[in-house]
Amino acid sequence: MGRDGQQQLNKTSHLDLLASGTCLLLALAFRVPGLTVFLTADEARSWFGRSIIFLDSLLRMDWMNTGPGGSVPYIENVSLSPAPGVTTMWTGAIGIILQYWRQGAPGSLAQFLIDLPFDPLDPAMLFSLRLPGVLVAVAAVGLTYWWARSLLGRWGAWLTAALIALDPFHLALSRVLGHDALVSTFMWLSLLAFLRAINEPASAKLLASRRLTTHSSYLLVSGACAGLAFLSKYPALYLGGFVALAMLIVYLIQPGGVTSPVSVFSRWFRDLVLWSIAAGLVGLILWPVMWVDLLGPITTIMNDALRVSGSAHQKGSFFLGQPVADPGVLFYPLVILLRTTPLVFLGFLLSIWLLLRRRLEVGEENNRFPSTQNLAITVLILLAYVVLYTLLVTYGGKKQDRYLLPAFPAIVMLATIGYLFVLKSLPASRFSWIIPIGLILVQIAFVFPYYPYYFTFYNPLAGGGRAAAKTLQVGWGEGLNEAAAYLNSLPDVESTQVTSWYSTTFEPYFHGQAIYKTEDEKISRSPKPGLAADYVIFYVNQTQRQLPSEGALQYFRSRPPVYTVTLSGIDYAWIYPSVGMQHVLAGEVRLVGQAELLGYNLTTEAGQPLESTYPESVVFLTLYWEWQGKSVDDPIRVSLIDTEGQTRGWGNHIETASPLPFEEWQEGMVVRDEFALVIFPDTSPGAYKLSAWIERPATNETVGVFPLDGEVVIPVVPRNDEP
Repeated sequence: MGRDGQQQLNKTSHLDLLASGTCLLLALAFRVPGLTVFLTADEARSWFGRSIIFLDSLLRMDWMNTGPGGSVPYIENVSLSPAPGVTTMWTGAIGIILQYWRQGAPGSLAQFLIDLPFDPLDPAMLFSLRLPGVLVAVAAVGLTYWWARSLLGRWGAWLTAALIALDPFHLALSRVLGHDALVSTFMWLSLLAFLRAINEPASAKLLASRRLTTHSSYLLVSGACAGLAFLSKYPALYLGGFVALAMLIVYLIQPGGVTSPVSVFSRWFRDLVLWSIAAGLVGLILWPVMWVDLLGPITTIMNDALRVSGSAHQKGSFFLGQPVADPGVLFYPLVILLRTTPLVFLGFLLSIWLLLRRRLEVGEENNRFPSTQNLAITVLILLAYVVLYTLLVTYGGKKQDRYLLPAFPAIVMLATIGYLFVLKSLPASRFSWIIPIGLILVQIAFVFPYYPYYFTFYNPLAGGGRAAAKTLQVGWGEGLNEAAAYLNSLPDVESTQVTSWYSTTFEPYFHGQAIYKTEDEKISRSPKPGLAADYVIFYVNQTQRQLPSEGALQYFRSRPPVYTVTLSGIDYAWIYPSVGMQHVLAGEVRLVGQAELLGYNLTTEAGQPLESTYPESVVFLTLYWEWQGKSVDDPIRVSLIDTEGQTRGWGNHIETASPLPFEEWQEGMVVRDEFALVIFPDTSPGAYKLSAWIERPATNETVGVFPLDGEVVIPVVPRNDEP
């Protein structure tokens, strides 16, 4: 090689390093800052807890416990999932080790795991826990540039990598401890390496050449990345079928000098085996349970995949302005529209238009464009990948916008190809670099204002956040930290009790007492926890799905909130004053189709809490109940009875109160009945049970007696002046 050639090679190398370096810096700059600001719903009890279990099992060399169902005694109600989430647990375990080192390696690592603040999680740990996953995403951006270089040219590879670095949806999910960003990253790298492999044909004429080595190497890399994707989340199994089909079609269309159909199929089978071996080896090496039970975890994963494939979300969903069980086939197309930036969405449409117009031939190789080739194959593979994966996740009844994330890097590359052809149509100039850099600056202008809440980005072309809140289920915990910050500013916060949706994302930031549930009742199922608190926080996707019920929401929202958390134009959380109900009734004290008793207060006439009373006295009873169809003309009655069922006190009804008139009640409305409970003079000291029933005065009959089963007991004690 001459001096000029060597100088040109050095110049090219330096330009590539500069290009990939800027992409890496963009990915880091937008991902690392603000990692401790808020928590998402699945991080604390799910992936943090599972990472502890996984690392504990590794330390004890209990390989079986690294598989589905694995657990440790010091973390209750958390076990390893058939998700499988292995890569998430590896990044979480590495994050825990980083935190251990940051704290000066106090004692043994095993004891450190036991002593970790688990529930609630300490937000100060989030930087360490999330950093490994962030670095995986950043590394993927760099690999995207290098692997796309021969497919799209320098500017195409740079634009693709930079847009992935700045994609707000991938950006948001890659900054949390979870498996959605990891499965997306590894699926994308597998697809990109596969595109490189088929772009380096292994023809009969090249069996001993470097190209065969390059082709095989990228197939191995693609398979290895697919193995990492399989270990992340089981929808990645889709890659196996997609790669097999795409490889066969490409080999039939472009046989690479192998003319015999038998030879083509032999080549396809050989390469597919090579790809599969790489995927399988990665799974075998990185999931220790596979060392001792090869088929058990796979069977569990497949059974779980079949179980949930048609199941709707247990708490329902929200779509086009109303709660639904399954949003249906339009859900994910709207996710693409709302979750992409205007720049990416328009480029995506442009590439499809170019494909339809058959204008995907590219001319001579230069600094801006890829080498002479037909990009139609690449575009078709990318588009097929997006469409087929979208159909796969559409089949499942449980739909979340983040489930479509694996399609987004491919959408970004398609958008890049669209813009490459716009650049190709422009006159060549030494200043042509201004246009791709300008596109990235536009992308930054779209994304940067949403820091650190990148989840709140929605495409302004589709109406932005306000339109999204009326269309899709919104919110995954972001904003509850802001609600906690407001409450922390109130006086006596340490003694303040608050019930919140996604309690595990709220409690770590709150300085008071967070009520997660009362007995087995959560605010997702019953208003009881909210009634027992001083304040109740409702969250955006809770109100979208009308949980725990439309009527319960009516009750709390009948008054203006004391504070509203608004992020990027979307109201995410509302703080309402509650009633501080003294006693919560455990279980379901219900008359079907009528009402359910929730809890009660016992007070003196002055409103002071009362735990006991005495003969010939009056106790003021406030009974909270949930309306489920009871006629307004059929009142609730109460009495005090002894063990023989004899009445020892009678409740004189004072009033029935609710924040809205009866005509506006929705099922689940919380109602308050006030009684003056008169204890009979001849009542002996002892414990007496409350009885409650619904009476129908029109027919002088009892509609039904609430199954209190002695849950409400009022002690009667002698008067102070009695011996």
